[in-house]
Amino acid sequence: MNSKLGFKESDRLLIINADDFGITVGTNEAILALFQQDAITSTSIMIPCPAAREALNKGDIQTIEHSGIHLTLSSAEHQGYKPMYRENPLHSLVTSDNEFFTDIAYLESNADLDEVRLELRAQITYAISQGIDPTHLDSHAGSILGICTGRDFLEIVLDLCQEYQLPFNLPRRILMQPFINEEQKERFSERISSADRRGILLIDDMISLPYCLSTNAEYETVKAQFITMVENLKPGITQLTVHPSIITEELKRLTNCYMEREIEFRLLCDLDIMQLFKKENIKLISWKNIRDIQRSTNGKL
Repeated sequence: MNSKLGFKESDRLLIINADDFGITVGTNEAILALFQQDAITSTSIMIPCPAAREALNKGDIQTIEHSGIHLTLSSAEHQGYKPMYRENPLHSLVTSDNEFFTDIAYLESNADLDEVRLELRAQITYAISQGIDPTHLDSHAGSILGICTGRDFLEIVLDLCQEYQLPFNLPRRILMQPFINEEQKERFSERISSADRRGILLIDDMISLPYCLSTNAEYETVKAQFITMVENLKPGITQLTVHPSIITEELKRLTNCYMEREIEFRLLCDLDIMQLFKKENIKLISWKNIRDIQRSTNGKL
């Protein structure tokens, strides 16, 4: 795909995608600030989160133009998210309080596929109704990928990608990851082939810092890890997944890993990191670039 974007096949292209846009007001502020500094190239919004409405109301054009949908089927431990589909109860997706389950393995095992489709479509159509032309689809907390039980919802997502002409964040090099067993490798290979047949564009790789290892994470230690990770990028298109946020009481209630999120925000503002991409001759692109290629070529490269 590099050549369609105007680059050499040997070039290392990087999408810096800020996940969880809309999860808290502090996260929204961090992501908006990073866009203003050109420190990220894309984001993905969690439509069921209450702060997503706040994010959309800001009407920041750059953020809206570079926002995909972080498809959400699970709740945070201390904050329940409710479905966007409201016409009928989605009994297999929610608790008695009409909130998504926190247990992703339970969700994978018990979700009704028709209800999954209704909810995911509702999240996309709501975003569109609020002025977003989504750049891509991806999965919050891996709840679509079937990592826990092997029951995934990827064909439903690929149907939606095909319908809305959107790429999907399923990196091809997932097949090379050491945490993927043979059964998962076979299943992901089938889903990648399905995406290719449908003309749905995929990226090559995805990287991220270790998450939630310690609330005492040291900035310089994490920075060194970050630099090494970027230096080892391979040719092709890679997404660097980050979860930047300003620390707020809301974030502290939501996760014990708030320090890591604040460190990622600081890292992306760090001049050393900004210069690192130039030094390594890494080309920054966005999901919007890939979506526009998919729509102009119907996925035929």
